[in-house]
Amino acid sequence: MPHMSVPAKKIAEVLGGRRVLGRTVRNMRELDAIVREGMPKSALDTFIAFLTAPNRSTDFTVQLRNKIVSRATYQRVDRFNLQVGETTERLARLYALALSVFEDRKAATRFLMNPHPELDDRTPFDVALTEIGGREVEEVIERGLHGLPA
Repeated sequence: MPHMSVPAKKIAEVLGGRRVLGRTVRNMRELDAIVREGMPKSALDTFIAFLTAPNRSTDFTVQLRNKIVSRATYQRVDRFNLQVGETTERLARLYALALSVFEDRKAATRFLMNPHPELDDRTPFDVALTEIGGREVEEVIERGLHGLPA
């Protein structure tokens, strides 16, 4: 099965685009440079807002954010280290991929935030906190798109 990809521009949009990232992202190399230089804290906030809007509580927003970055680090920095930046980018990429498949923000969010049987009833969001887990989530999306069994 061919590997699906999502354009860097779409990932950047989920992270707040030029307004938040400070530049236009046209390709993966440019997105990688942002991650390496330090993903802006506001990019994580923008992505989390996609997942929690419009009716989730502040507590839920903080819980999601704390799965990606500790409260102390979040409060201390304006830009994240490589590890947090990579995790933020990976989750935004998977959300953008789900968005391109479902063509609906609510459906993409539901997919990412609800337990999935092919992931041992864990949420794709939680599974994708690691690189290997992110690949697993991509495979679930791809199998679903192509109607293939697990």
